[in-house]
Amino acid sequence: MKANFKEQYFSSADGKKIDLYEYSPKNKIHSSIILVYEIFGKTEHIHNFAIKLASEGILVHIPDIFSRFKSKMIFPYSKEGFQEGIKIKESLGWQIPVMDIVSCAALLKKKYSVNIMGFCYGASLSWIAVQKSFIFEKAICYYGSDIHNFLNKKINCSTILHLGKEDKGIPENLVKKIKEYALNQNYSVNIFEYDNADHGFNCEDREHYNSDASNLSFKRSLDFLKGLQ
Repeated sequence: MKANFKEQYFSSADGKKIDLYEYSPKNKIHSSIILVYEIFGKTEHIHNFAIKLASEGILVHIPDIFSRFKSKMIFPYSKEGFQEGIKIKESLGWQIPVMDIVSCAALLKKKYSVNIMGFCYGASLSWIAVQKSFIFEKAICYYGSDIHNFLNKKINCSTILHLGKEDKGIPENLVKKIKEYALNQNYSVNIFEYDNADHGFNCEDREHYNSDASNLSFKRSLDFLKGLQ
């Protein structure tokens, strides 16, 4: 493993203990990031992606937002797994997970600049988090299918979105709405769209995995975090 891994917990703003997974670089830490998982929980894909980020000198914290119900809730990439994840999402709502995410980020902010990255459900949560707080330096959202429902408040940091052009859950008319929103922000919103890429294109364990889109989006994300774009 190209990262040091440990499990711990933190207290959210309401005093609830939330499980936390930390992936720290073997060498120097250049920055930190909150990684927010998709509807399936902290899957092997998320685990591997955290290691990938840590190998680039980024300290990664994954708040286990599902642990408000039960620790280590992980669902398979299937219709049944998706439905189980939706039940948890609907039970949690939007505000409580965002509170947990920002509380987690506040701990990192004591020592490091803090960024945020999320996938699908986690991307939408990340988007809301940068609207409701000023704690994040930069945000990266992969195929956030609910982002178009949260265009009533301004974002508070530079953000990039990675979207698949074949993603029927985020069709062209909704992407257009997000682009129009981006024109009226105080911070940049760069939207990257990937050919032949569907929802979940970054996940090697899903049927719509697209290695070209995955590799390019990761490079763009790293360049963004390192201030190269």
